[in-house]
Amino acid sequence: MQDEQDFCRCLASDAASRALRNIQEILADDTLDDPECFHRIEAIVSLLEDMGLSCGGRHDFG
Repeated sequence: MQDEQDFCRCLASDAASRALRNIQEILADDTLDDPECFHRIEAIVSLLEDMGLSCGGRHDFG
């Protein structure tokens, strides 16, 4: 049972890591432009940066 729980935790952690990496890449993509969602995107960027994950210089307003 413990091995199965450890395996599930590992899978969840891996999936979360990949999702964060994909979000980071999307936010760093200079070809995308969506002014209507600026504040939502900026909130996500701020969250990721608080976690130590850079989203590229395009979002560096500080």
